[in-house]
Amino acid sequence: MPELEPDDALPFDLRDALTRSRLEDAVAHLTGVDVVEFDQDWWDGQAHAPCLVVRGGRRHRLLRVVEAAGEAFVVPFDRRAAQRWLAEVRRPRRTELGIPAQRTPVVGTPGDIVLDAEADVLRCESPTCGALLPTEYDGACPVCGAGGAGGGADGASEEKSTVTGARTAGSSTSK
Repeated sequence: MPELEPDDALPFDLRDALTRSRLEDAVAHLTGVDVVEFDQDWWDGQAHAPCLVVRGGRRHRLLRVVEAAGEAFVVPFDRRAAQRWLAEVRRPRRTELGIPAQRTPVVGTPGDIVLDAEADVLRCESPTCGALLPTEYDGACPVCGAGGAGGGADGASEEKSTVTGARTAGSSTSK
């Protein structure tokens, strides 16, 4: 980290020194990299960002080290090529929803209860309901209202559905 005298350091000088140090650390593991200059306000086509100009690589070319999306990137020195690379990094991506990994319960954590849907619960036997009920549950299903964990012999409740989809209890709606 660069050393500044506390009396001489202004807030933006300290910020620039820390940013330069962070960008230098990002390429410190590469062999043969020489720092040419630091530009604290480089326009990359979308935003003003600090940029470290270095000379390195296979052919010892000029390169830029910039920070985007929380990571340091080494991009070509050419302004248009660097702008295209950074625009690709910043391009919004489609969010992929996946199934999260199974959590492992911490020993002694009373808040985590793990249920096995095949052995620990009963499924409501109504053909249109998929509620999970405790194994010793007696009474009507709290979700669909079917009697017990089965709703009767055929699994249907006494509710009737009209043509419009409204549910009525009791006898038919026609007179």
